Amino acid sequence: MSTPYEQWLAEQVQDRLAKLRAKRPAAYRVAGELHPDVAAWADRITAGEYGTLVMVGNTGVGKSWSIWAVAEKLVAAGYRGRIEVVPARQLQRYVTPPVDQPALDRLAAAGFLAIDDIGSVRIGDWDSDRMAALLDPRWEEHRPTVLTSNQLDLLALIGERTASRMSHRVTIVQMAGADRRRAA
Repeated sequence: MSTPYEQWLAEQVQDRLAKLRAKRPAAYRVAGELHPDVAAWADRITAGEYGTLVMVGNTGVGKSWSIWAVAEKLVAAGYRGRIEVVPARQLQRYVTPPVDQPALDRLAAAGFLAIDDIGSVRIGDWDSDRMAALLDPRWEEHRPTVLTSNQLDLLALIGERTASRMSHRVTIVQMAGADRRRAA
């Protein structure tokens, strides 16, 4: 038998899960299983640890799907931080002049931030500086961050200083397999 407080907490988790599932793109609402290293990272975050997760692999191996599955796993386990998932193409719009500073501030302050497919957009010096302004405060405050890419070279993607910070307590998961979209 649970207490009224425990019932309230359970209701809060279910409400947050419903809202997160409503935001999850239809293409990523299919069933699946998280890569064990990705699931282990999520367990460490739920336990109060800090870290960055970088998922790399070929197109269609499940990196984007995994972001949403990790977010659901965290919320289901009681994670209360605000969750933001942003595709790189959207982030590119935020950092291109005129910079959308309120959007960047919102992303920097999120409890959990995932930037999906970061290697899919060209990152120039201007963009790299804006990425530093987004990711540096996350590192300073130990906020979990997830990056997905088809490329492993973070230095080329986000700049040397930011790559150094993001590599602190990083879990890199190389995902392999066939393009799931072609199999469907």
